[in-house]
Amino acid sequence: MIDIPLWPATPPGPATGEPPSLTLYAANGLATGAVVVCPGGGYAGLAGYEGADVARWLVTLGIDAYVLQYRVAGAGPGSEPLHPAPLYDLRQAVRVVRERGTSRVAVMGFSAGGHLAATLATSKDGERPDALVLGYPVIDLTGSRARSGSRRRLLGADSTEEQARALSAHLNVTAETPPTFLWHTAADEGVPAENSLLLAAALARAGTPYELHVFPEGEHGLGLAQSGLAASAWPGLCATWLAAHHFGPAPMSLPRKF
Repeated sequence: MIDIPLWPATPPGPATGEPPSLTLYAANGLATGAVVVCPGGGYAGLAGYEGADVARWLVTLGIDAYVLQYRVAGAGPGSEPLHPAPLYDLRQAVRVVRERGTSRVAVMGFSAGGHLAATLATSKDGERPDALVLGYPVIDLTGSRARSGSRRRLLGADSTEEQARALSAHLNVTAETPPTFLWHTAADEGVPAENSLLLAAALARAGTPYELHVFPEGEHGLGLAQSGLAASAWPGLCATWLAAHHFGPAPMSLPRKF
């Protein structure tokens, strides 16, 4: 593991909880692309098994992985909306990885981390990733379908539907949204699979390539899903998808930058 500076000075936006950071898990040999991993946690905390464990798996594929500790609100109700601090952190992480000479950068997120990743991928900012991988992501913050905890921590208790729509990725997909790999379980009660279905439908309408897998069983927060359930197939399916999108070992060794 190598700690990589994320911000050269005080990061913009609310200063909440632990300061944001970026940790590199480097693959052996030169990788053609890197993945920034965003763990979930409802914007209240960060799930380690959706960060370090996933990064170690990516390394076995010959892919450099950067785990992002983005700013979260903590367990309390919070007195200040968190947005746009996490988005600033992820945008900066992609920028830092590209500045280190990586040719292609994907963003992978789980649950609330998937919401963050999808928000960046559908933003109008120039730092969109080259590919997107989402595991049981929060997508829709509007109306009765909203993840109330994530919406409250991001936007505050008095948020408007207009603010929620701006952070609901399926409403902001364009032809510039990167190719996307999605997986969910139909039994997920924490974040219903409808979230992934809404995003997949929006990607289809925009003509953006995507791959979607909805497995029949499994609770929310499976991570690598090494449980014997059908969802345990997702890492292999994703590895094939990443290779098809040119993430993996380079054919020759060149000097690495650390």
